[in-house]
Amino acid sequence: MATDEAEEERGFIAQLQARSGRDLAQWMAAITAQGFSDKNHTIDWLRAQGFPFARASWLERIHNNGGKPIYGAERPPGSGEPVRREASIPPPPPTPRERMQRESLLAAAKGYRPLFELLEEEIRKALPGVAIAPKTTYMAIGKPREFAVITLHATELRLGLDLGAHPYDARLTKPRAKFGGGSISHMLVLTDARQVNAELMALIKAASERSRS
Repeated sequence: MATDEAEEERGFIAQLQARSGRDLAQWMAAITAQGFSDKNHTIDWLRAQGFPFARASWLERIHNNGGKPIYGAERPPGSGEPVRREASIPPPPPTPRERMQRESLLAAAKGYRPLFELLEEEIRKALPGVAIAPKTTYMAIGKPREFAVITLHATELRLGLDLGAHPYDARLTKPRAKFGGGSISHMLVLTDARQVNAELMALIKAASERSRS
């Protein structure tokens, strides 16, 4: 998986100037010049420049990585060692049936498909080796036990989490249905990329930790 992503990243960077009129260094300088403090503002601006959501997100990640490719062999400043990533066993490749189920669920999301893809990307970054697999009516997230679910709708995404006794509030409510073994205790409604932030990822990590306790 990481090898495939590294190859895709190299191809993306190599074709960047021909497709957009600027090379990577020029885009990094352009992003810096905007002075954005929120990654979602950067992504929105890049989308306005003509980038698809996934490519805009990738450029934002490279910019946040000091302008260096995410999957490159660069070493961080002041370090004599290459960047080491958390070792993990990758999940098995999806079966043809799972691919069909996934595409069916994503089709139901319509305009919210890019939001799901962003959320999926951030979860995989935060939790290496996590399994995100399609079920009949939702995406199941586990490592290995299911600790989160995502239902996709034309008007919103609903993220269910196993947070146990965590208090409910205006954002974290009781789920509208039972999933898996009934451990999903909380639900959030997502409609904007700005909601995929550090606070949300902390909740997802907390749910993952509960599943391993």
